[in-house]
Amino acid sequence: MFMIYFSEGKNKTAHYAISTGFMAMGMMLPGMISGWIQEMTGYGNFFIWVVLCTIPGFFIIRHLKIDRAFGVKKKGMGEKGEKG
Repeated sequence: MFMIYFSEGKNKTAHYAISTGFMAMGMMLPGMISGWIQEMTGYGNFFIWVVLCTIPGFFIIRHLKIDRAFGVKKKGMGEKGEKG
């Protein structure tokens, strides 16, 4: 939903494609080294490390500026966006 929100405006298809690429890179790069880290730390410590790595994301989410009305279905709109 954040990528759809971010892609609004002119050239929304290009913006969505670029943000999808960044998202894929954000999964690929950590995935490339996670196996090595797990072997070095052991599974239990690796799990704790992963849980701790999620904490900065929780702080960043609080500072995202997203319109509260985004994604809310408007009253009087039919299934296909027609009044009816």
